[in-house]
Parts: sequence; C-alpha cells; structure tokens
Amino acid sequence: MKGLFIVNPSSGRQNFKDSLNQIAGKLIMDKIVPTIDVFYTKKKNDARNRVALLSEGEYDFVVAVGGDGTLNEVVNGLILSESNTPLAIISSGTVNDFATYLKLPGASDVDAFCQMIKDFKLKEVDAGQINDEYFINVIAGGILTDIAYKVPKDRKAIFGKLAYYVEGAIELPKQFFGDLMKLEFEVDGETRQEEVTVFIIANSRSVGGFKDAVPMASITDGKLDILILKKVELFQVSNLLFKFLQGEHPQHPCIEYLQANEIKIREVGEKTDISIDYDGELLEGGMPIDVKVIPKALKIIVPDYDKEK
Repeated sequence: MKGLFIVNPSSGRQNFKDSLNQIAGKLIMDKIVPTIDVFYTKKKNDARNRVALLSEGEYDFVVAVGGDGTLNEVVNGLILSESNTPLAIISSGTVNDFATYLKLPGASDVDAFCQMIKDFKLKEVDAGQINDEYFINVIAGGILTDIAYKVPKDRKAIFGKLAYYVEGAIELPKQFFGDLMKLEFEVDGETRQEEVTVFIIANSRSVGGFKDAVPMASITDGKLDILILKKVELFQVSNLLFKFLQGEHPQHPCIEYLQANEIKIREVGEKTDISIDYDGELLEGGMPIDVKVIPKALKIIVPDYDKEK
C-alpha cells in the first residue's frame, strides 16, 4: 500500500505537526503502509495542482492534512484527476465541518487514524460543483459568510473556533439588519425571487461549526440542501435562535428549506458585491452561480463504526 500526504503546514494550531509525525511513523513501523510520500503546500492551489496530476492506481490513497480550505483543494484535484483515488482526512484547521460530520479522527487521534487506514473502509459520498469549481461541504452567501477572511491567521491558530465567534458577534449587528439581497433562485427548473439575508447550499449537516445547521442534509442522497434566510424582524430573532439551537429552524417562517439536484442563483436588479464562500474558499467572480450535485463523486476512508461496537 502506498499513500500520499498533502500537508498545509500553516493550517490551524501548531501542535499538529508532532501528531502527524507520529501517524506517519506508526503507519510505517506497524507495516500498515510501507511507502508514504509527503507534499507540502506553499501557496494557494498547490494541493489542487499536485492532486490533479494523480493517475489511477498511482497511490492507494491520498490524505488531506489541513483545514476546510486544504480539503477543498484536494477534493478539486481528485475530481479533476479522475483517478478514483480514495481520500483520507486529517483535520488541523479551525472548524473542519466535513470531518466533524463524518466523525473522523483528528490529528491527535494517532491510533484511531492508523486503525482507520488499516481497516480501509470506504464510503462513497456526493460532491457539488459551483461554476467551474468543486466543493464537498457548503456554499454560503450573505451575512457573516466573509468572517473567515476577516479573522487573522495568528488569531485562529491561538483561539480556534472562538476567533470566529468573536468576529461574528462584532459583525452580526452591522450586517443582520442591513440591506437584503434580491436574488432569483432556479431550483430544479422552478424559478422564484426572494429578498434574502443569507443562503446556504449544503452537502452535509455541519456548517460553520454547528453540527445540525442543515439538519436534513446527507452526503449520500444525491441531493443538495438549500437553506434561505429571508427578512428577519427584531421581534423574531430570539425565537429563530432558539429554534436553531433546537434544530427546528427549517420550520421557522423566515426560513425556506429546499432540496435539489441543481440550483442557479442570479442577482435581481443592480449588481452588488456578494461574497460567495465554498468550503472556506472565496469564489472568484461572485454572482451568478450555477450549482449542481455530483453523486458518488469521491471515496472517503472512514472508521469502521460497526467494528467499534
């Protein structure tokens, strides 16, 4: 067996490097993986470009080591390569939504990760395409979707998720009651116009560190879930937050919740500067966007949960 580790050395907290060395050492010393190659990223798209060069059978698996952005680049590279190479994930970033959703072992779970590679249980999962890019977890546009770009890397490395929450608390009053986005949604061919505060198109339930932000989403159903937050009046905020914490927000009157294979979103009227985040990356060009699901696009190495019982 031969593995390729794609490592973002600047992602997340700094103590993951020791754990990574332990993982690589245990895989080799226990003869789980006789050969490991390592590729360190230095700049944007390094991971994507390296993985896109993979040919079928060149490696038995590739490991994305980093945060959501690193995972996104590796996912893009794998889909572009058409190599059908299984993917493992070692999360060392700040949020790690997709890894959280799959309950994958983190960088510090050395034994659990190595056992997962040894068992080599594969799960076929959907991915999504937005214009000419690919994503595995989420697209978001509107309020607070630019938080990841406003928090300095050193603050994220020290405080982790707390850095996002603090920045969110600062930005929320500024953005929540601002101008709404006037958008046209074409969902599986049916068109509607909405005044929107924020929209989310999700593959998994976990978004922004919240495990059930999109509670009916599944990475294996061949669908994408769309959550649209419309205009919110001040008196509705507390009830909306309560329902969100209870996982009941899809039933709130300010929320529209849909499932679809394909979604097209356009601005209505004058073009504004709407930031579109996909898996922690900023989409160049912004609106309009064409989004569709790619069923069973990837094979993910996951723990053998049945074996653990």
